[in-house]
Amino acid sequence: MRIEPEIDGVSIVLVGNFNPAIFTPSWFVLCDLLPKSVADSAELGIAHPEITQFRADWLTLEVSKDNFTAETLLAPHIRVRDLVARVFKEYLYHVPLRAFGINRNVHFRVPDIGSRDRIGRTLAPVKPWGAWGRRLGASGHQGGMTSLTMRQVAVEGRPADDQINVTVEPSNRIVDAPGVYVAVNDHYTAGEADGHESGRRLMEILEQNFDSSVASGEKIIDHIMSLSEE
Repeated sequence: MRIEPEIDGVSIVLVGNFNPAIFTPSWFVLCDLLPKSVADSAELGIAHPEITQFRADWLTLEVSKDNFTAETLLAPHIRVRDLVARVFKEYLYHVPLRAFGINRNVHFRVPDIGSRDRIGRTLAPVKPWGAWGRRLGASGHQGGMTSLTMRQVAVEGRPADDQINVTVEPSNRIVDAPGVYVAVNDHYTAGEADGHESGRRLMEILEQNFDSSVASGEKIIDHIMSLSEE
């Protein structure tokens, strides 16, 4: 990417039916999914029948009854794919899964407000807003785009409910300089597969498409970054 991100993450979010209470650091060690040294240093946020959260080395995990989210902010990102695939292929293959998303998220700095505003004005020009749009001024100091999401549906060669969503916002994580947040959500469904078969099918899709999905997301992010340039 043309601008080195300040925060650079990849997450996988599964939609299904989960038992949050089992997903403790010790369970991952017992299943040989994480080394004991990593689990011993884990920061456990909460372990409850409704939700489990913990952070261990490169991994941040959050599980509710409906969602399983595994995220990493550290390369190599492939580790998060390998962990999720092992969990749901080797140990929890009986869990029905309905969908999953591969998410590429970055926060990056830009030199000044003008650079950030070029992105916002390009993606959401003020002229179509008429007289009120003119009150937003020529720069971002008077206002502008706060959040924009674009969605692709009918993704070629994929089930009808698959979609790709891209969100662009001012960064709320970079506070000492102008920053931009870009999130690319690549949403996959199991097509006609259902029940236990849906989980197996979705893990196949995850393993086959993770690298290309992350690369595609990075191309989109790189283009958004280019809009900040004169």
